[in-house]
Amino acid sequence: MDRPRASRLRQVIRQTEEARRVHVDALVSTQSLVEGSLVTIGRTCGKPTCHCATGEKHYSKYLSRSVGGKTRLLYVPAGEEVEVSGKAGQYRQLRHARAQLMKLAAMTAELADDLQQALVEPYPTPQRTPRRGGRRRDSGGTGSAT
Repeated sequence: MDRPRASRLRQVIRQTEEARRVHVDALVSTQSLVEGSLVTIGRTCGKPTCHCATGEKHYSKYLSRSVGGKTRLLYVPAGEEVEVSGKAGQYRQLRHARAQLMKLAAMTAELADDLQQALVEPYPTPQRTPRRGGRRRDSGGTGSAT
């Protein structure tokens, strides 16, 4: 048994569990999400007398998300930008917390295996090996001595 190594592994496991609790708290405290990211896109309208014809574009907010492997944009009205931005931010935080939990779970499993190896002792211990040629029991009798 490697006591110093086992002690270090226990400490790391405790730290990993503390980090896990933080991410679990982030997951369970999440209220409402919007999947995707809020993006700003500039465009020209096509009117020859508009200011966008000289290079200054019209800017609008869109919710960008992947649907079936393709990026889809959904227009977000000006009055809803703050709400959608907050909910999209919550979505990113939840995804980050989930990814960190997956990494911590794998790390905890690996640490548990390492701790098991550090705690295993050989049996019988090298100091107490069984003696050879010791007393044998009578295998064929009643067990009484004559």
